[in-house]
Amino acid sequence: MLKQVMIIVTILFFVVGCSQKRDINFSQPYKIVLKTKDLAIADGGFLTKADNYKSIEVFSAGKILLHIELDSSACINGSCTNRLDFNSRVFGYSYYKSFLDDLLDKKAIYNGVNKMKINGGFEQKIKTKGYDILYRVTDKTTYFKDRQNHILIKLKKLK
Repeated sequence: MLKQVMIIVTILFFVVGCSQKRDINFSQPYKIVLKTKDLAIADGGFLTKADNYKSIEVFSAGKILLHIELDSSACINGSCTNRLDFNSRVFGYSYYKSFLDDLLDKKAIYNGVNKMKINGGFEQKIKTKGYDILYRVTDKTTYFKDRQNHILIKLKKLK
């Protein structure tokens, strides 16, 4: 009897766990560049968004090189952690919890500090003891560079 219950629970776990469907409300192909001290990727991919969820997939020769998922936690290639720990591990600096969300949503970072309008978007230059950031957003491109922490994130729409 216990064995049958365990089998049923295991089956339900896989069925329910794998059935989580997200209503995708945005999917766009991008040229994605991500360079950190430990990672250097520049290839085509997709940015996908749903309610409280974002995903970046980078492909090369039809294979996934990088898969980042953001919801209440942050995952890279299936390894998940909290957002600040993710930022620290991937970027070498923790920034703030919703940092990557703001970049992917083309929002100003750090509450719009030093935000200046430019042709077709905005730019921020922020320098502190912990980072030296140039962040530029236009309709087709998101460009983030932290000179001090050696980070480059560039997303360019392909359509």
